[in-house]
Amino acid sequence: MKKDKKKRKNRPRPERPLPLKWEFDPNIPTDDFFEGREPDDAWSEAVENFISIMEKDNFLAWEAVMAHEQGLRLTRQQRAALSELISFNDADDDEILYINEIPRPSEPWYATLNKIVPYLLIEPFRTFDVHHEEQCEGWGRLAQCLKEHADGLSLPLGVSSAVEVVPAELRHKLWLQDCFDALSGLGQDEELTLENDEQRQFRIEDFVDSLREHKESVRYFDLTLDSLLTKVIVPEKDRPILVEAMQEKLGMQSTAGRLADYV
Repeated sequence: MKKDKKKRKNRPRPERPLPLKWEFDPNIPTDDFFEGREPDDAWSEAVENFISIMEKDNFLAWEAVMAHEQGLRLTRQQRAALSELISFNDADDDEILYINEIPRPSEPWYATLNKIVPYLLIEPFRTFDVHHEEQCEGWGRLAQCLKEHADGLSLPLGVSSAVEVVPAELRHKLWLQDCFDALSGLGQDEELTLENDEQRQFRIEDFVDSLREHKESVRYFDLTLDSLLTKVIVPEKDRPILVEAMQEKLGMQSTAGRLADYV
């Protein structure tokens, strides 16, 4: 027995978490992220709550607990998270039902995320409408949070990074929406117009910079200036100014040219 145990200890740790079974005995308490409400009633505060849980590494801690319960080989990150909760020298560890008085999530972290994210999409994005702050900034904050805190978490089959758990089309729409924020507010006030030289200069520059940053999303939809302006709606008086300024900035001869070739 000792020899077998030594062999198990010498096995290399998996680089990625092994698949978990999200099935629990009825006597195991679980936490409903939305507290019994439908996501469409709770999405505005869900972004903040999800980020808070992610920053505290609660998802990682629970995945470590579940992997341990299911007899799976732990990654180094899981073992580190679990070592803060139990002693590996104790063969009869007490069952962990709560961490910081909260039971385990009822579903994987990425399932919860994919219930939140669709509510952040504004389609089409009209610059003269007033939008929720969570919709304008939520995806960028979530993506940054995943970049900083999701390393070590389980991923669905076929997915190689945390941000990619969100379906590609929705993800790219949200990155474009992040670009559209540079034009947000146009038409909400008589001074908020591209006819204003100052407004035009900084908004066009910020817009082009954002499109360049998210060139992959521009390419994903094979955008032209014409098709771009079906996704972001600006006031009629600003539309020709925007088109002309974009063509000048990017050196485009036609509004039908592929934007990805210029940004």
